[in-house]
Amino acid sequence: MRHGPGMDAERTVFTTRQGKASGLTAAQLRGAAFRRPASGCRVVGPPPTTVEEGRDELIAALTALARPDQFFSHATAALLHGMPIPRRLERGPVHLASPSFTGRMRRPGVVGHRIKSEVVEVAGLRAEAVADTFVHLATLLSVEELVAVGDWIVDPRRTGSLTIDALADATRRYRGARGMAVVDRALALVRPGAESAKETQLRLRIIGAGLPEPVLQLELREPDGRVWARIDLAYPELRLAIEYDGEQHRTDDGQYQRDIRRLRRLQSDGWYVIRVTKADLQGGARGVLAHIAHVRALRMAAAAATR
Repeated sequence: MRHGPGMDAERTVFTTRQGKASGLTAAQLRGAAFRRPASGCRVVGPPPTTVEEGRDELIAALTALARPDQFFSHATAALLHGMPIPRRLERGPVHLASPSFTGRMRRPGVVGHRIKSEVVEVAGLRAEAVADTFVHLATLLSVEELVAVGDWIVDPRRTGSLTIDALADATRRYRGARGMAVVDRALALVRPGAESAKETQLRLRIIGAGLPEPVLQLELREPDGRVWARIDLAYPELRLAIEYDGEQHRTDDGQYQRDIRRLRRLQSDGWYVIRVTKADLQGGARGVLAHIAHVRALRMAAAAATR
């Protein structure tokens, strides 16, 4: 018997075989005292109240039922690794894979796959490795969405991160496989440094508009070497900073106050700061891109005039 990923201690998952071994009768196992997230499995505890709780309960049930060679893949592996994937995949079916046809699971709410991936343990669960997950997500994501995952994978601040070259090397064995065209296009755009999928989206919108690629996470230092500011995206030669403001910048008062102090210092040091929100990125981000292009042109003209 076990608790599933993200499940609280009130819920316990066990197989009917385990239940019988512990002394429960077939009639008891069919009774209302237990819920059935999957055939051959029972749960003790309150029913899930969200889609996410239901998914975690199904993952726990499948873990209890899985054969030794089965492992979680695709979007489910991405969730276990903590990758930034769209909400539609978080709420989608559970992906369970096996290297053999005989191990391919067919159950409601489950997508079975026959694939040969490197398998690692994540929070006590068997899941395909990060690079394999990246490749298989290409069949479910757009290029832009996959770039956001790639940026997460190569983020040097994350424990277990890969370099871009290491990620590319790990995908080579999939040459000719479904989704590799998307993988190749995404790899060409992956960069270390993005702190969120929205920052990745903003960067891709900027270069997609024909503007030069900005520097990511530019560090500004005190004379003694201490970092006093880190700019999301920057054109340092123009002292033009582009910042993505997530929800925490609005809802966290401490963060908001730090942002204000930082903005004042940047401005006093001659930086022009463009703050971008989630709403700015909707509809192709045309308005904010036009603003960035306009300010950049003005800064370039001003710089040229002083030479």
